[in-house]
Amino acid sequence: MRLIHLKLAARNVRRQPHRTIALGGAVAFSALVMALISGFVNGMDLAIQDNVTLYSGGHVLISGYTASWSGRLQNRFADDAVAKTVESTGSGIRTVSPIAQSRATVVFGTREIQLMLRGVDWSRDQLYHDSLILTGGDWKGLEDSRTMLMSAQTADRFGLAAGDQVIVRLSTASGQQNVTDYKVAAIYDDGAAGGMNTAFVAFGDLTADLNMKSNEQQQIAVFLKNSAAAEEAAQAITAGLSAQGFTVSRGSASNAGASGAAAPQNSSTGSDSFVSSITGGAGTAVSGSSQGAGRRLSQGEAVYYVSTIKELAGEIGSALGSIRWIGYAVFILMLIVSATGISNSYRMVLLERTKEIGMLRCIGYKKKDVFSSFIWEGILLAGGAALVGIVLALPIGFGIGFIPFNPHGDFGAALVQGHLRFAPTLGQFLLILVFVTIVAIAAVFLPARRAAEVVPVEALRKTA
Repeated sequence: MRLIHLKLAARNVRRQPHRTIALGGAVAFSALVMALISGFVNGMDLAIQDNVTLYSGGHVLISGYTASWSGRLQNRFADDAVAKTVESTGSGIRTVSPIAQSRATVVFGTREIQLMLRGVDWSRDQLYHDSLILTGGDWKGLEDSRTMLMSAQTADRFGLAAGDQVIVRLSTASGQQNVTDYKVAAIYDDGAAGGMNTAFVAFGDLTADLNMKSNEQQQIAVFLKNSAAAEEAAQAITAGLSAQGFTVSRGSASNAGASGAAAPQNSSTGSDSFVSSITGGAGTAVSGSSQGAGRRLSQGEAVYYVSTIKELAGEIGSALGSIRWIGYAVFILMLIVSATGISNSYRMVLLERTKEIGMLRCIGYKKKDVFSSFIWEGILLAGGAALVGIVLALPIGFGIGFIPFNPHGDFGAALVQGHLRFAPTLGQFLLILVFVTIVAIAAVFLPARRAAEVVPVEALRKTA
């Protein structure tokens, strides 16, 4: 019987093609708009996550602190087993690479400025290549030794151009002062990177400037395939390191990245709180884990601190919240418009088919059969139209992604190299299809119930 209802509904959808096309087109347009909004909002969310990752250096950061001969913790460690353990914790990891960073003073002529200097492994950290827009120089120039990637803001302040030499003063990992020089090989658009004002150099060059050994690092940067899985990955990494016997503590994204040399000299972040908790605030290293609370760390023993970029993205992503709410509002508005159009259309259908309904009742159709045929007709029309709208959203969305936008605008941090990212998910499409179908059922419900209540004799008499 259900198959009969479905066949009758399909025949009714085809019998008036002009009305079907008009009503289906409206529903398809609504689904198209909903699919585009959900895809672009999701893409902007991912873009913000990636741009914030440029600040912290990775979706998940593992900072290591090693006890020196004096008992003080220094932000440095040398243990290949840490990176191997991190790599083995999950399949969602894109890359695992070492990084080092330090607050440095950059001098050019008579001018100087303090900024963050980060050492990265250019062969692994593809996020920088994929996200940063170069305004001067090229990536190939950064393959040379003692070269620097500088932000446009800093370059403009100094009057620098690609090829100029700068002097860098920084504190080593043990707290001593060091002076070195770099050549500016390339300049990146910091406005398009969410206002980031960090200079990048090769990892090996910076660790040498920090008087660190070739096998030492300050942090391990973990880049994930899906930035939304940062918290889950951090928990897995923490559990994996703890299971291997490492002393490890969890932190928040805002705490990530010790920015100085020796750990106690870092800026006022959660890393300081972590260091204070395991040094007792007095410079004596004691274990911060439950396994060794109160235990004095021996020289060369390391403790680790795991953090994510989730909270960092929250502040920058607040601007995205307004877009998301606008998207929800448009989503609801489109559903209301679709429901109104479907409901009004089927009121007209009921008037036109009154005699037909009376004849069907006379030949044995029950009330529930008439009701079901109307409901199935609404489902086929709205569901098919919504599917067409979703399919059309794919080429349109990806096509819009090729249009360049101003990366210095209010939503520059939500762009990828000046372009919107269209990143829909199958779940979002299914949700749109389900919502449109439910709305169609609700819109057809009253006309369908009235059709089921039609008295056969009265219907034939009035339409005779």
